[in-house]
Amino acid sequence: MKRILSEILSYYQYKLDNDLCTMEEITSVTKILEENMTISGTIGDFAEFYGKSKDAVNSVIKNKLIQKPKRNVVLYPFHAFSKIIPASWRRKH
Repeated sequence: MKRILSEILSYYQYKLDNDLCTMEEITSVTKILEENMTISGTIGDFAEFYGKSKDAVNSVIKNKLIQKPKRNVVLYPFHAFSKIIPASWRRKH
């Protein structure tokens, strides 16, 4: 399953990087991921992904995220966190 998922994501990234996706594909995949995919991360995971300090990530979570973490390891839902990050954190492609 991991290999199949990796291949699907790699192909879709290839299509995105090369402007080969239709607007229908982009809308469809975005909607599917936002509504159905549960992916979580720690403050450290988000800090590394966005290239920010753990303190900056923690500040955004404390000020804007309503949802509580999943368990004691403190996993936050990525889809919720990605909606509240500052625009300057977005990756430029």
